[in-house]
Amino acid sequence: MIHMVFYAPYPEILPTIEQVFKERPDHDELDYQVIQDYFNNRLQDVSADVIIARGFTAHTMQKRGFLCAELKVSGYDVIAAIGNCLQLSPARNIAVVGAFNMVYGAETINPVFPNIRLTTYPIDDETKLEETIQKAIQDGNTAMVGGYTTVEIAKKYHIPAVMIESGRESVNSAIAEAKAAAEISFREKERSNEIANIMNYSFQGIISADKHGVITFANTYCYSILKSIKGSITGRRINEIFPDIPVPDVISKGKKILSELQKYDSLNLMVNCVPISGEYGNAGCVLTFQNVSQIQAEEGQIRKKLHNSGFQSKYRFTDILHKSAVMDSIISDATDFSYSDSNILIYGETGTGKELFAQSIHNSSPRRNNPFVAINCSALPENLLESELFGYVEGAFTGAAKGGKIGFFEIAHTGTIFLDEIGDISSKLQSRLLRVLQEREIVRLGNDTVIPIDVRVISATNKNLKEEVAKGSFRQDLLYRLDVLELNLPPLRERREDTDLLLDRFIFHEHERTGCILERLTPEAKEILQNYPWPGNVREMKNFCERLSILCHTVTAGPADVLRALPDAGSAPEQVSGSSSEVLPVPAFSSYDERQAILEALAMFHNSRTKAADYLNINKSTLWRKMKKYNILIP
Repeated sequence: MIHMVFYAPYPEILPTIEQVFKERPDHDELDYQVIQDYFNNRLQDVSADVIIARGFTAHTMQKRGFLCAELKVSGYDVIAAIGNCLQLSPARNIAVVGAFNMVYGAETINPVFPNIRLTTYPIDDETKLEETIQKAIQDGNTAMVGGYTTVEIAKKYHIPAVMIESGRESVNSAIAEAKAAAEISFREKERSNEIANIMNYSFQGIISADKHGVITFANTYCYSILKSIKGSITGRRINEIFPDIPVPDVISKGKKILSELQKYDSLNLMVNCVPISGEYGNAGCVLTFQNVSQIQAEEGQIRKKLHNSGFQSKYRFTDILHKSAVMDSIISDATDFSYSDSNILIYGETGTGKELFAQSIHNSSPRRNNPFVAINCSALPENLLESELFGYVEGAFTGAAKGGKIGFFEIAHTGTIFLDEIGDISSKLQSRLLRVLQEREIVRLGNDTVIPIDVRVISATNKNLKEEVAKGSFRQDLLYRLDVLELNLPPLRERREDTDLLLDRFIFHEHERTGCILERLTPEAKEILQNYPWPGNVREMKNFCERLSILCHTVTAGPADVLRALPDAGSAPEQVSGSSSEVLPVPAFSSYDERQAILEALAMFHNSRTKAADYLNINKSTLWRKMKKYNILIP
């Protein structure tokens, strides 16, 4: 329902207004009130969705910001009034006096009355009406045409005057215009309210300002932060609140203030201020701000939720640095494997990038948007590894967490689980893992409820599992389940064409990351590193580049710098005499013959366990454990 107030410009029009309202087909949608207008009306206590008025009243309402539809005066209405005036008086000089928006341009109808002179006196201030009528009389006009008040004042001076009346058509047009304006206003208010609600539910302060920097809107968050401001924020200048923000430069020059740290009372606020583009240039600006402590708290919550709710893979095939043909072939196979859902077994020495390939396969697979869970099977004791893999219920064992714990297989549901060092798991765990791979379901420790899972398994090892099967330390049926698809990652010494690329990239990375001086290696230094067997593969090379970047204090590292950071490189096989490209065979460090590798390392360093462990890139205690495992005795 639209509520209208119709100001009747003269008493005689009241019946016409009532009749038009009643005859309109949409009269049930209109709630109207007709008020008799009068001279110098103060127009107070007006409450309506839209107002209809004529002349001075319409002009005043529009000036005060009311939604107002004008009861217009047509040229026909003026002609009719002049015709009536000629019947009333034989005057030849007629003045048309009234509100500017009512009589302006009336003299253009002079050709209709060739024997008279029409003079128009438009004004915009009703208090000057009598003064204007006096001037019209002084100018020799002997009759007048105008609004109701003009006629009433003319009578005081005994001047014949006729009122310009508005017909039914004009009244109906004014009502239709008022209805359309009200409907547009309703839609704009609904949209403004919707935007305001969105703004008020924002968790950051939002302030808009006009082209003078005066605030026109501030959401509720602003009041919760800017508590020291008394009263309304709107109507103030932005620089009263943020004096260090160059608001004039933002509005007039289009400058953008992004992530600026500002102090307000005892709070640190992160502030952005950008211009608002209008049809004729920048029309103002928008300023947003947020409490820095709130940002830090939310960041902590995000990190916590990401850690607790799921695991993410971050590497892709494009992150694997190489230029060798053998790596191209392996990446091609791995890409093909990613489209399948079959289990994959990755063979490779320590540091060859087995998890890098596993993450890349996951990110290239249809499961890419689901969890990627990685666990090192050799890093945990058997009982702890079992509970981590399959989960447990409350009270399953001494020290079990209250409420139980979800296992990695459940966490990886619909995603991928990566089991690194799979060759080190116990026979008991092998049996449980085989059951999971066959039935695709798990049972938590201490529970008898079967939980179905949908998980792709990628496993990795640096052992020859076929040899482990022959020894009886690994189940053959489990191997067949794991080794549906197989990837063999070559050690770095078997793809030496990648050495220079990796060295350059790792040194550049350290230079960018730490700001170290080192930027490159000399050709002689690279030649030494080319001949080094890199038993720790890419991981060892990355660690070496980090160590070299710390120790070297020049832009270019030479052989002396390399040997200081990697003393074992000095004992690498030397080149064959007379040849610049062939080198003596490097002792083979096969992931499938670990015992032989240990024997060769001990022989190379005259049974020094410390140097042999460094050469193999393992801990000294780990070397001792493996020596006991393979029954290797030294004097």
